[in-house]
Amino acid sequence: SGDGFDPSKRKFQVENMSVGGSERRKPAEIDDDEKMSLISNATRMNLSRSSFIKVSASVVTLSTIMGARSSHAYNSQPSSQTSTTITSLRSKNYNAPPIILAKDDGTPTKTMSETETLLETISGFVSGATLVATKTLFKYPLDTATVRLQIPNTSYGLTNLFELFEGSYRGISSVLVSNIPAGAVFFAIKDFTKSFLRQSSIGGDAMPKWLITCIAVGVAQPPYWLVRNPSEVVKTRQQAGVEGYIRSIDDDGEDSGEVNAIDAFRRVLFDSKDGDFGDGVKDLYSGYWENILYAYPADVIKFLCYEKLSGGSGAPPAPLQAAVYGATSTAFAQFLTTPLDVVRNRIMANATTKRVVVGDDVGGNDNSAPLVGKESIVDSLQRVAREEGLSGLFAGVSPRIGKALISGAIQFATYEETKKSIRKSFQKMV
Repeated sequence: SGDGFDPSKRKFQVENMSVGGSERRKPAEIDDDEKMSLISNATRMNLSRSSFIKVSASVVTLSTIMGARSSHAYNSQPSSQTSTTITSLRSKNYNAPPIILAKDDGTPTKTMSETETLLETISGFVSGATLVATKTLFKYPLDTATVRLQIPNTSYGLTNLFELFEGSYRGISSVLVSNIPAGAVFFAIKDFTKSFLRQSSIGGDAMPKWLITCIAVGVAQPPYWLVRNPSEVVKTRQQAGVEGYIRSIDDDGEDSGEVNAIDAFRRVLFDSKDGDFGDGVKDLYSGYWENILYAYPADVIKFLCYEKLSGGSGAPPAPLQAAVYGATSTAFAQFLTTPLDVVRNRIMANATTKRVVVGDDVGGNDNSAPLVGKESIVDSLQRVAREEGLSGLFAGVSPRIGKALISGAIQFATYEETKKSIRKSFQKMV
């Protein structure tokens, strides 16, 4: 500093200063040897203070970095210290609360990827079962109307809505019994696969999000239809009015009342063409591959459109926004895949019968449809396009879009909220 230094006299004055613990001295002139000693002591003291500040700053920075790594659970190795510390993670769903992973006190722990994958699987299972039950109850009448309009030579039409929706909840009990576990299986496997691919070396940043979604949906489809297909066959035949699935006729030819879900399943199993039980089981899975070929593109388009509309970020949109995005995405996907839906419904409805009764058939009017159940999906598409044109390929598109709007809104508005609630419950348990 400028205090005490006279450059013209090359002398130092020391005023009220103590160096290295020495006593204070009055201003005085000192010789060159003592001057050099004071300079050396003052320099060492300034360097010591500067070094202390730098070292302290480095320690604080290092602690912050290590703390951040610990809070994100990047280091999965157990600590060798005996003190207990809490390790937590925050999901890619930024609205979800952090989840306690482990304690560094020797207790066995799960890594971040294991815990996240397990949580995604459990939440997907419960959320899938919940939303499928809700969707089925709301959209079932429109689903019935869609099937009735898609059957060839049908007597149903949009001009007579009372007849179109009459008995529209027929067969819903079997659908609920199978669709709820099927939906749980689908979303559990889909969410497990997505989480696994995001955390693994083959996925993550190396694989685009749209490809992860496509793979996850594809993996979930076969087990989903393995559970759902039998009830889908029975439901379709009851909705379409297949002979023997609406009214039961006894041995004397008398009407014995409506056919319930159990009787419908029994009819499929034991009243096949050859009367063999094995053929009946096979009939329950008629249209299995057609269902997968229809559902895969429909679900992929739906989920990709939703991710695009919602921005694809980790934080899910608000329930109202999710409902709008979900309804739009589902309606678009269902419209594009209507021809595949027409074919699969006709195959399931006609797999074991030669005629499909589509009206009351009063007065001998032949309102039945020819057998098309043994055609492949490609042959069926070509035949429908050739014989019926676009109107046949897009039969039932109006109620189909209507049920898609309801289904998509319910699914995406409730799914993320349900998963968030499950995450909070999981945090409390751990």
